[in-house]
Amino acid sequence: MSRRARVIWLSLLIGPVASAQPGSPGALAPGTVPPAAADVSGQQRSTVSGPDMIRQGKEYRTNMDKVLAELQTMVEQSRKQKDVIRLNCVMDKLAQVKVSMNIADEAIEKLQEGVSRNDEGASFHEYTRITIVNQKVQVLQNDGQTCVGAELNYIGATRVEVEAPELPAGVTDPSLDPAPLERPPVASPYL
Repeated sequence: MSRRARVIWLSLLIGPVASAQPGSPGALAPGTVPPAAADVSGQQRSTVSGPDMIRQGKEYRTNMDKVLAELQTMVEQSRKQKDVIRLNCVMDKLAQVKVSMNIADEAIEKLQEGVSRNDEGASFHEYTRITIVNQKVQVLQNDGQTCVGAELNYIGATRVEVEAPELPAGVTDPSLDPAPLERPPVASPYL
């Protein structure tokens, strides 16, 4: 290591320590009291009871089953229409929902164990996991609907109506225009 690199490294290492020394701009004046340390020992307490957490977790799991069935229907429709792009998109969402449901099943089991042991911290943790997984499944449901969403905007076949312009009196065939056409001027003298 070169001398210059050592000096830079040493200044980075010692710089913060030197700035905290008495008399430096960032140091406390003599006789002053340092600020009190923040109390971070408080724990978050759940406002939902254990049985309510279990009931809500099972309700979330039931909703996940409905999303799974909806996505499986979308997969079958995409297969029937032989739309590979749409099929791949929906299959990806379906696979993610299945993984999320496995996580929810595991969390519900651990939630029931935590409630039976009266372990409020573990119960709240597992309930939070279930809630987050439920939100993820809802997002995946919306994403799956977006995969097939182009079809939702389709109302019917496009119908085009063309109206012919009014012809001057006495003209029956618009191709017999009596006005001669003039050739436009030359754009460049070098042809």
